[in-house]
Amino acid sequence: MELAGRVALVTGASRGIGRAIALELAAAGADVVINARGADALEAVAGEMCARGRQVEAAAADVAAEAGAKRVVERAVARFGRVDVLVNNAGKGTPKRLLDLTEEDWQASFALNFMSAVRLSLACVPLMRASGGGRIINISSRVGRQPDPYFAPYAAAKAALINFTKSLANAFSRDGILSNCVLPGLVRTEAVEEAARTSAAATGKTVEEVFAETLRARPIPIGRMGEPADVAGLVVFLASPRASWITGATFSVDGGILPVAP
Repeated sequence: MELAGRVALVTGASRGIGRAIALELAAAGADVVINARGADALEAVAGEMCARGRQVEAAAADVAAEAGAKRVVERAVARFGRVDVLVNNAGKGTPKRLLDLTEEDWQASFALNFMSAVRLSLACVPLMRASGGGRIINISSRVGRQPDPYFAPYAAAKAALINFTKSLANAFSRDGILSNCVLPGLVRTEAVEEAARTSAAATGKTVEEVFAETLRARPIPIGRMGEPADVAGLVVFLASPRASWITGATFSVDGGILPVAP
């Protein structure tokens, strides 16, 4: 129970990678504030965590909006009085050709994928300072380093998040607030499953055939897609005392798909 007595805040925690991270943090002993826009799905995750003996605060809010991010931190403070670990996982990318993108597309992507993390991080820094330190772990994406023209706003926002993580580390590591960034590759989340089912229905293929074609088109050296737990395990390590000399770092969790050296 490496995180016993710690309080973690995880955004985008109702499913996929965020849900896996929240459950792993709870398994490591942390009490957790979980956030997503959908209250019903969030309460379901909270129920799983309570069944494991942890205290949980489910704070439904849209952290893409300034008021929503503020409300989540206020809920954390009201319930636990502190935040020791912040995991900025909220995010979403929607495929669209560059010439079809509108100003609103760019603004909405940066609001969710970048500004939510900026606001939450800066709101939590004073809380972490007051308790002697903490961890900020930003969940970026492979496309933050290997841009995809069909996900240009998402890729640009995730690249900005990588850069911002280094700024956080440079500014606050001396206060014991360690900031790192995790870059997942293709992970088999509910959203990826839904996209595969849509493609399968449109082409007459099975979901597994769609996934097989995806891997043939863009091979992953390790030979499989990732699972949410593959990312969650690293996040829990970075939140733990064992990672006390790691800050300002970027970690790819992608099965080796990035074709460049770190």
